Amino acid sequence: MERVLAQHAQEHPDAMAVLDGPQALTYGQLLARATCLADRLQLKDKVEAEEPVGILLSPGLSQVVAQVAVRLVGATCVPLDPKQPQKRICELLRDVAVRRVIVEDLCTERYEGFDLHPMEHLEPALFRHDNHLVTQKDCPQKEDGRSHILFTSGSTGKPKPVQIQTSSILHLAMENNMTPLSYTDRVTAFNNPGFDLSLFETWATLIARATIVVLPKGVATDASRLLAFLTETRASVMIIPTALFNVIASTAPNAFRALRHVITAGEAANPRALRSVLEKEPPENLWNGYGPTEGTTLTTLYRVTLPDCLEDRISIGQPIGKAIVYLLDDNLEPIEESGIHGEICIGGPGKSAGYLHRKRENEERFVQILNPHRYTKGTGITDSTTDAGSSIVELYRTGDIGQWRRDKPGFLDYIGRRDTQVKHQGFLVELEEISRIMESSPLVESCVVIQRPPLSVLHSSILIAYIIPSGGNKQSQDAILRFAQATLPSYMIPERFELVTTFPLTANGKVDRQALLDSYAQGPRKGEAGRKRRVVNDTSISPNDTDTRSVLAKIWEELLQVSHPTPEQDFFLLGASSIQAAALIALIQHRLERLITMDELHTHARFSSLCDLLDTGQAPGDDRYKNAPDYTSIWANDVDIVNDIPLAPDWESAAEGRAFLTGATGFVGAHILRRLIERSGVKQVACIARARDGQSAAARVQKAMEKYDLFPESLELSQKILVLEGDISDEKLGLGPTQFNWLVDWASVIFHVAAKVNFCESYQEHHRDNVIGTRNVLNAAALGRRKAFHYMSSIDVFGPSGMILGTRSIPEDSPLIKHLPALRYDLGYGQSQWTAEAMVRRMQEKGLPIAIYRPGFIIGDSVTGASNPDDFITRWIVGCMEMGTFPRIVDMRFEYCTIDFVCSSVLQIASENKNLGQAYHILSPDRTKSLTVEDTIILLHEAGYPVRMINYSDWVEQAVKSGTSEGALAPLMPLLQERVLGELTRWECAQFSPVYECTNTVRALAGCPEAQYKPFTIDVLRRSMAFWKRKGFYDV
Repeated sequence: MERVLAQHAQEHPDAMAVLDGPQALTYGQLLARATCLADRLQLKDKVEAEEPVGILLSPGLSQVVAQVAVRLVGATCVPLDPKQPQKRICELLRDVAVRRVIVEDLCTERYEGFDLHPMEHLEPALFRHDNHLVTQKDCPQKEDGRSHILFTSGSTGKPKPVQIQTSSILHLAMENNMTPLSYTDRVTAFNNPGFDLSLFETWATLIARATIVVLPKGVATDASRLLAFLTETRASVMIIPTALFNVIASTAPNAFRALRHVITAGEAANPRALRSVLEKEPPENLWNGYGPTEGTTLTTLYRVTLPDCLEDRISIGQPIGKAIVYLLDDNLEPIEESGIHGEICIGGPGKSAGYLHRKRENEERFVQILNPHRYTKGTGITDSTTDAGSSIVELYRTGDIGQWRRDKPGFLDYIGRRDTQVKHQGFLVELEEISRIMESSPLVESCVVIQRPPLSVLHSSILIAYIIPSGGNKQSQDAILRFAQATLPSYMIPERFELVTTFPLTANGKVDRQALLDSYAQGPRKGEAGRKRRVVNDTSISPNDTDTRSVLAKIWEELLQVSHPTPEQDFFLLGASSIQAAALIALIQHRLERLITMDELHTHARFSSLCDLLDTGQAPGDDRYKNAPDYTSIWANDVDIVNDIPLAPDWESAAEGRAFLTGATGFVGAHILRRLIERSGVKQVACIARARDGQSAAARVQKAMEKYDLFPESLELSQKILVLEGDISDEKLGLGPTQFNWLVDWASVIFHVAAKVNFCESYQEHHRDNVIGTRNVLNAAALGRRKAFHYMSSIDVFGPSGMILGTRSIPEDSPLIKHLPALRYDLGYGQSQWTAEAMVRRMQEKGLPIAIYRPGFIIGDSVTGASNPDDFITRWIVGCMEMGTFPRIVDMRFEYCTIDFVCSSVLQIASENKNLGQAYHILSPDRTKSLTVEDTIILLHEAGYPVRMINYSDWVEQAVKSGTSEGALAPLMPLLQERVLGELTRWECAQFSPVYECTNTVRALAGCPEAQYKPFTIDVLRRSMAFWKRKGFYDV
């Protein structure tokens, strides 16, 4: 890689290599300065090949020069954080036999015994790149060898020196999803040089002839300054530790907006943090990276999108370049099935050569297995370039637990660390799993869980959850506890919750768990801010209180390590186990000669309450302990506490606001979508749609909204729309298991509006979309969390019931079965809608919270005139205008309803859960306002179209003679011509319209003027005609 750098310096000497505040180096200057330092390193004696050379410099220009210089002499870079204690630095240097050390300034007294080479002694005159410039032929000619030694923490407490090969860095810099970088890129550098992320910052940049931009100290952790710095320096790439990324995402999620690539790595990704960045001016690409130091920074990568963040876990993706990833079971056998946990083991060019001078650790962690000769991604080996002729594969055991994803073969999920699996209350518990679940709460921004071991035989181990509340959340610790109790098994609920503002970080930017445990053992310090125990009260128990209180306080301190308990502190909320409860009863009996029962302890768990009980209690042997207490009245009264449990969540409440909508590419669905995103209580609407005719699902939804002038200009509104590419005719809605399972738990409410409407096709041709589709959306409503299902049906479900069955009136909750005989004379659409609504009714009877809406003939918006050019009514009216005639049909009412009335009514009714469980006719409650055939003719006359009424058969004959395949009436002709009852056509069977009662609708809309019926008037018609003409639909 140093030869590549030398080539850059020769061919592009003036290209910018490093920017560090006011200092800057071109590639020519960088190589000149590094050459000068390389010469100084060998003044006394020659540097041996791969000899470790210490580098005690902070991130910056000098660090880059030093690493290049070490590589120019064929040595190994050993970068260490100079802010570490001197004793530790010396131990690490001696551990890998370092003789030479590059330092910022001469500090002989601190590092005796080492050959120090201060950067300050380099002569500026020597930095001109025309002086003694190293060329490719001057560089070490060894094809591969050790480039770096980086230290990682060891299980014994002694850091392990990881050997990084030159070929591994070249693989990182040239063969992952983002590399090689562009020479125009500017890559930020701020990570600890001893942390493996710095290898990407330095060497991926230099190998690509890009520019390193050094972040000043403090800027990376100051979100307000970071955005300005990145914009000013035109930085384009950043690799950032996960913990730091989470902090910035919570305070300034738009800080990364100017970047081309952001890679977060080092710990498990936080979906909420990633989502906050993707929702607000995101970078061009946001990556979730995974890889231990032993894998040279990155082993896998995954490009994160907004839908990914709605899942509870972000994938770590697929191997980069020629990397190899296996999941191995406890017998080191490859796991091929998805969803099964195994240890992540890695191989390929990025794998370390091992730990220097650590034979035992190398034997434990670097293993060989038989090559299973499988090359299918997601089934053991995930790279097809593995040598099939090799019988042995060399791997590094990461100690990380992962699983193959079910929905994305070859993609990996990170589950947690083997060393964060602990035994708690007899169960094997994954601490990172608890953190992940807690982070799914809107109350929690980030969470780290640790286990504190027992302090004595009277104590149990406890789980402590350190939590950064989301968005400055003011909720109490008890609210967080309630969430944990509702979502975690009892044995996984932490006994302590600590609210903090930040997590302590190691020098490598990872959460320092040992520091958290140490801080808990010390307890809150005077003046400490941002740290809060679960129960807080300023009133503590004085040692001078009554004897009972003093003795009891001492017992609590022994059992729970709570000094001076407050009156309101609860024994069990402080984390007491059943063993400690038994010990408390025994110690009370022994020291206070009072006997209490376990029931009494639970009833009087607060310190003050327990003291009062003991002061009035009886000595052992009292009669009151011979009979069990009678609490039957309490048990009976407690039954009533279920009365306030809602059957479905209030979908517009602050904690909800997530709607799932089908049919957004249709006329009604597009209008419902626009109305939903305008509601303040709606945070996001997930729309499912198919990709079709070369258009993505998202493009089709946008096109449908634009067709009716509904697509929002406001970015705030458009960002509420989440389009899922799927198909409701598939059982999992075409989403795959993971995304489907996310959706059914994510949605607060479902609006099923999708329906196929075709005037020529049969029931069978509507069956897939309308029947199977409705069945599958009902399934989504029934699975996952409880949620309401709002179903858009039609008055067509009753068929020509007026003429065929003599029906005169249809109540909204009328049984569908009585109208079934009339359906044979209707269209395939109406028949499929009857079956679909019958299924919805059946699920309603089973207890699913459902509301059903049956609009009449939907016409355009009463204000804008936006209407569907392809529906029956539009084509019928336009056809009659063009022909100048109207067919005579006896006693037929067109139950016209404007689209704005339909949307306002549906959403108003749906906004209150008390309206669930019923059906609603969405049409005129006043029969005098629903127009007949004659009324419609009068309306056309007023609009300037003097149509005349003629016999139906004559009208059809005229339509056949004058019509073309392009005419408005063409798609309707089968409906208008096909005889189904003697001489009567399907349309003629619709005579003698019944009254569609609206009792439920009138009640639900009472006092809601914005959802009152809007009649079909001359103004509405003229606005619709203007809309047709403006859009080029019809010109009549």
